[in-house]
Amino acid sequence: HTSMIDWLVLSQVTPFATVMQKHPGWLGVIQTYIMDGFGCIYFNRKEAKDREKVALRIKDYVKNDGGFPLLIFPEGTCVNNRYSTMFKKGAFELDAAVCPIAIKYNKIFVDAFWSSRTQSFGMHLVELMTSWAVVADVYFLEPQHKQPGETSIEFAARVQKMIAKKARLKVVPWNGMLK
Repeated sequence: HTSMIDWLVLSQVTPFATVMQKHPGWLGVIQTYIMDGFGCIYFNRKEAKDREKVALRIKDYVKNDGGFPLLIFPEGTCVNNRYSTMFKKGAFELDAAVCPIAIKYNKIFVDAFWSSRTQSFGMHLVELMTSWAVVADVYFLEPQHKQPGETSIEFAARVQKMIAKKARLKVVPWNGMLK
């Protein structure tokens, strides 16, 4: 997961609901008036109990076939398109097929990585929209299921390695929030 535009890039193939942080300002307005129509699930990192609520909403969405495929970025944050950081296990505890998607951006015209610590999303979009092009290779990999005796953590690591190999990313053992 490199940028919030990942959702837009993938939505060119099929509409997706996604799990993402709820943002304030104009980005929050876009989430409310556009992305809500896809059944997106939002979380607030500042609320400690929000993780449990979101996990229940995700399980309910998957169990009740929420309408659109549910896109989950298991790193939980944007990463620089060189590394694949540790996947959170929650998406791998759903007793559902996981359809891995590898995205690799080509930096020939612009670096698609968004670091919210150094750049507002508005400035990130301006940078992307004023470049010649945003070039990405997108790979839809074979659906994966948890194997007998495999833990959610092992399942997450197996899928992470598949994605990293296809996108030519280095797997690293740290949390993406340390980026």
